Amino acid sequence: MVSWDIVLGLMVIIFALPFIFLSSRVKSTRERARSAEHEVKQMRGLLAELEEHVRRDQGLFLEALGVPFLLMRPSGRVVMANRKACELFGFESLTNTNLLRVLPECELRRVLKQATESTEKVRAMVQVSRPEGERIYRTTATHLATRERHIGIVFLDMTEEHRTQIIRRDFVANASHELRTPLTLILGYLETLLDDPESAQDAHMRQRSLGIMKRHADRMARLVADMLMLSRVETPDSGYLKQENFDLAQLVAEVKQRLESTAENQGAQVALSISPQPYTMWGDSFYWSQVLFNLMENALKNNPSPGLEVEVSADIAPDGSKRICVADNGRGIAPDALPYIFNRFYRADTTGKVKGTGLGLAIVKHAVEAHRGSICAESEPGVRTAFTITLPAESR
Repeated sequence: MVSWDIVLGLMVIIFALPFIFLSSRVKSTRERARSAEHEVKQMRGLLAELEEHVRRDQGLFLEALGVPFLLMRPSGRVVMANRKACELFGFESLTNTNLLRVLPECELRRVLKQATESTEKVRAMVQVSRPEGERIYRTTATHLATRERHIGIVFLDMTEEHRTQIIRRDFVANASHELRTPLTLILGYLETLLDDPESAQDAHMRQRSLGIMKRHADRMARLVADMLMLSRVETPDSGYLKQENFDLAQLVAEVKQRLESTAENQGAQVALSISPQPYTMWGDSFYWSQVLFNLMENALKNNPSPGLEVEVSADIAPDGSKRICVADNGRGIAPDALPYIFNRFYRADTTGKVKGTGLGLAIVKHAVEAHRGSICAESEPGVRTAFTITLPAESR
């Protein structure tokens, strides 16, 4: 006869085994779930780190472009933008900003709206007002093959190129005008001598005509020479500028000697005040002689009346920077003319009595800048007019 204890034990075992098995499975499942959760957390951390790396790399790439760039949705909301784009639009950050809503009516907004409405590449020139002045940008908007149809927009600053084109156009127009007058006079007198035998045989008429033609031919030659010199000093990297040590005091003395007869004829005094001596300079002595000659000659040409005093001074500041000044006590320059005196073909004298090509001070400015210096002018008419050149220390 089977013992009830055995039967009861067997029943407990039969009923308990599934619970033991299930408990073991639950425990194992919980451990696997905890392990999987840990792995998911690790994967999330790695994914976040990877996303951060991608964002950082994208940011570095956008900043490395060196030009304003932004990526936006067709709605006008910015997805990403570099620092230069933020500066262009005047925002601290552009991310998630809808430019079509926040920008007032302007050329930039017009270009952005055109880019969102078109499915083709959009190119346009826009003029933007900046604190430093008007800037001109060439914009290119490209639709990208993404699910959200993102639009990438690049802004290239074309201000300097545009300014150069204007300067070149004006230079050609002014040069043509300056050359046309003497050329017309020369051709007119030549035609007179060739078409009128009596005039050609008249010694007085012939001598007068040849003298006028010679004078205007000299003017044309001077103009061409000045234009060539200006072209050279505007491109100092072309190899025209020589680099050598020279004594400024000796150079100024030589320039003074070249102008000595002019000064004597006008009753003008030219004084030199240069310290220390020798005053060592580094650069192209030929172009520095032209700088000094043009400044000193201008002082004499603009003040033909007796009593003019011209002083050429130079010194060295404690920080090593050099200062060269050409000053006179002549009639001076009108305040409204001062901002323009270094422009090509500009003449402060409107009477036509002062002869010249109008390129002298432009040559001076570009020659000084080619040597990494700067020049400024100040004038108190009838008291003192001064052109001051400043060169940084170790300017070689």
